[in-house]
Amino acid sequence: MTETQNIFTLAYRYTRALSRWIKAGRPVREEEEIRRIFETCCEPCEAYDGTACRHCGCRVNVSKTATMNKIAMATEECPLRKWGLRDGRQQTADGSRENSQ
Repeated sequence: MTETQNIFTLAYRYTRALSRWIKAGRPVREEEEIRRIFETCCEPCEAYDGTACRHCGCRVNVSKTATMNKIAMATEECPLRKWGLRDGRQQTADGSRENSQ
């Protein structure tokens, strides 16, 4: 994949994530949840490069600003299935979803 294709791929993925987030009403995770996910899942991950995830290319950090932090967008999840959606379902070890109710 060329650098130009990478830029287009990242822009496409970000646009899709932003669209999902806006359609859902811009739900944002709580600060404590963002920090927990970042510190336990992203920061120690081999795919984290200090700014972004090398797997999906998204920025991940402890910021509550959703447009600058994938973790803050409650509509998004880790493509490596290390953290999941905040939609009333829990992510199981195999990556499937089950109702928590």
